[in-house]
Amino acid sequence: MRVWGYVLLILGTLLLLLFGMAELGGGHVGVLPLLISVFVLAMGWSFVRSGRPIVQTHAPPGAQSVPSTAEMPMSPEIAAVIARQSARGWRRLLYVAGGLTIAIAFVGVLIDAFDRTPGEGIAMLGAFTAVGLASGLMIVGIAWLAMQMPVRRDLRAPRYLRTTGAVEVVAIPFSTGAMLRLSDRAFLMNDPAAIRALGSVKAGTVDYTPFGHVILAAWDSQGRLAYGAPGYDAEPSR
Repeated sequence: MRVWGYVLLILGTLLLLLFGMAELGGGHVGVLPLLISVFVLAMGWSFVRSGRPIVQTHAPPGAQSVPSTAEMPMSPEIAAVIARQSARGWRRLLYVAGGLTIAIAFVGVLIDAFDRTPGEGIAMLGAFTAVGLASGLMIVGIAWLAMQMPVRRDLRAPRYLRTTGAVEVVAIPFSTGAMLRLSDRAFLMNDPAAIRALGSVKAGTVDYTPFGHVILAAWDSQGRLAYGAPGYDAEPSR
């Protein structure tokens, strides 16, 4: 996740420079493109800052002192749960990418409508439409590499993972996603229900897939179920 954080920092910087140059050139791009650049920068910084495991010497009370990650046997039923959860997350991602593309292109529409300089409005409309499409395609492409392809590996894998120890959910600024930090690893979560449920768990057990990090279930340190994906019925002691 920290690698993707650096990628987003670079992308946000490039967008900020692009929009800044357009503004200095008289394009009057407005506030929205700058906010988009800040959003990308903030998300990248969040990935860099929180994309690392919890240091055990600073683990919350009740957490195990030694990280414990076990491999659990995959079954056709669990694979079906993973596929359904992945499909839901992919649909949410497509909505986000489509919304961002439309928002950036709409800035170009506004500039074209209000810019009275001959030819400049059309040029800015084309530029912002291209930026919007490029941004949407980039998000979808990165998500495919970071989410869909790993989940396909999960579905072919004979095992999934169960980690017991400290748990921390770190919110991603301006986003519905969050970083899940466990005793010995950290990864991005996109399931709003899992994010809400794990936000109150300071130590416990989490079941998830090794590559796509689909959250299957989580229990607190007392063994009480905090979150369970529909159709997943494992117990923390199994």
